Amino acid sequence: MSSVAVVGGGAAGMMAACAAGAAGHAVTLFEHNEKLGKKIYITGKGRCNLTNACKTEDFFASVPRNGKFLYSAVYQFDSRAVMDFF
Repeated sequence: MSSVAVVGGGAAGMMAACAAGAAGHAVTLFEHNEKLGKKIYITGKGRCNLTNACKTEDFFASVPRNGKFLYSAVYQFDSRAVMDFF
């Protein structure tokens, strides 16, 4: 087992810490704010707008420009997978 340090307790940091822990690593998560996920909570004007349940095609239609760069990530880990994970 190895030790893993994750800097940042936002969505990506917490997800990385969970993945490392699930892989059997000892994880230490460092966050500057007083609690983890604080920035997730303040997105969406207090509605914790991490993701939504719209159709993937509707999501891409709402990306103002160059949405193609998101295709790989969104089709591998769509909004349902995000909601299930968190």
